[in-house]
Amino acid sequence: MDALEKFINSVSYKFDKGYPDVNNAQDMKTLRSLLEEITNESEILQENSEVYDTTIKKALDVEAIPRSNNKYPFGGKDGSSFTVQISGEDLEVWQALYNVAPPKKGEEEGQTKGVGNGEIALYWLYNYSNSGVQVTEGREGDDPDLFFDGVGVEVKAYGKPTIGLGRFGADKENLALLNIIFGINALAKVLGNEKSPRTINPTNFKGLDLVPALEQVLELGAIEDLSSLSTRYPIFKTIKDNIDTLNTQLNDPNTATEAAMEMSFKMLDSKLGRKPGDGGYLADVTKNGKCVFYSVDLDKLRASEDLLSNFGAKQSSLYLNFGKLFK
Repeated sequence: MDALEKFINSVSYKFDKGYPDVNNAQDMKTLRSLLEEITNESEILQENSEVYDTTIKKALDVEAIPRSNNKYPFGGKDGSSFTVQISGEDLEVWQALYNVAPPKKGEEEGQTKGVGNGEIALYWLYNYSNSGVQVTEGREGDDPDLFFDGVGVEVKAYGKPTIGLGRFGADKENLALLNIIFGINALAKVLGNEKSPRTINPTNFKGLDLVPALEQVLELGAIEDLSSLSTRYPIFKTIKDNIDTLNTQLNDPNTATEAAMEMSFKMLDSKLGRKPGDGGYLADVTKNGKCVFYSVDLDKLRASEDLLSNFGAKQSSLYLNFGKLFK
C-alpha cells in the first residue's frame, strides 16, 4: 500500500461512499481541502513524534533510540483479535518504557496524565522495528492513543479481559435516556412497594439490569389511559413524553430485551466509535510484555447475544468484557 492509498483509507469515513468519488463535486472539494492540510498536519505530527522520541531517549539515557530485535505482527487473521508476547532484550526496553509518559506541553520535567502505561512502550515497539508499521500519536481530543498505519489503537493497561472505557458523564444524550429508564423504574417500585436488593441507577448498573427496568417502562407506556391522563395531569404528561422520547431513541423496541440491547449499544458506540473507532483495536498491555489487541467490530457487538451479560457501569464509568465479545 503506497502513501496515497494510506491517506485515502485514513479519511474514507469523511465520504458517503467510503471513498472520494471523482464525479462528485463535493467529494472533490473535501479531498482538496484535506490534501491542503497535509503540510500543516505533517508539521504537527513531526513535533509530536519528537516529543515521544525525546521522552524515550531520556528514559533510556541514550542518544539514539534502539530498534527492537524482533518483528511483531499487526492485525489478526481476517481482522480478528490477536496477541503479541515480547521477549528477550526487547522486553527489557519495553519494561523500561512501560511507565514512561512525556511531560506536559511546554514543560521539560514531569509526566502528563494524558498518556497511560504502555503507550510510549507500544509506540517504540512497532515504530522502531522491522514490523513494517508506522505508528503515530493521536493529536486531537477524540483521537485514539495511537495510529498504526492510520488504524486507531486505544491503549489500556488492565491485564484482564474486562476493561474500563472511561467515564460517560459528558455523554448527555445517553445519560438522559438512562435517567428516564431508571427514574420510571424507581417510581414503579415505590408505587408497588417493592425494594431493590442493591443500588441500581444510571451510574451503577449491569447490562442485564436494564431488562427489568425497561419492562416497567414499556408496561407503563402501554397503559391505554396514559394518553388521556397526560392531558389532565402534568406529571403523566411528563412521563408519557419521556417514554415517547425513549422509544424513539431506541428505535421503537418490541421487547425489553431489544430495548436493553439498543441502549447498551448506543453507549458503547459513543465510546468505541471514537476511540479506537470501528475497525480499530483496543490494546491491553502488561509490563510482562503481553499485548492483546482486541479487534473492535461494532456490527458484531450490536448482534452479540452476550452483550448484556458483559457490559455495565461502575461509578459513572463503562466497562466491557472484550475477551468475551471480541475474540
